[in-house]
Amino acid sequence: MGQNENFKRSSSGWTNPLNLFAWVLISTAFWGCTGLQDRYFEKHVIKSLTIVFLDEDSLREHWKHVAGSDAVRFKSQMNSTVPLVNTVQGFYDFTSNTLYCPKWNFEVCGHELHHAALGQFHASD
Repeated sequence: MGQNENFKRSSSGWTNPLNLFAWVLISTAFWGCTGLQDRYFEKHVIKSLTIVFLDEDSLREHWKHVAGSDAVRFKSQMNSTVPLVNTVQGFYDFTSNTLYCPKWNFEVCGHELHHAALGQFHASD
């Protein structure tokens, strides 16, 4: 009888798996209806980051110096006679905490990163 009383007492609150499951289900439905599940926020703080803008030839030369391999590689594709060309377009050097990018290439380094590095901003209308 002592064990049954303890079981009844512990199953009457949030420790009961069914009550906990119901709470999770209700709160999930609530947050799903608010539209908050579509929001995303991720913050990174990078201390002492150096950004170096280079022309493409200088970028490839520096890659070869840092990585010890060519910046342009040819790969064969299965079922194709046309080789695939892999080219380094930008890279991050972990040892020096430096990001190397071609200047004004927003696909590689990002439009806003250029603003952050160069301090040039759009005129506000």
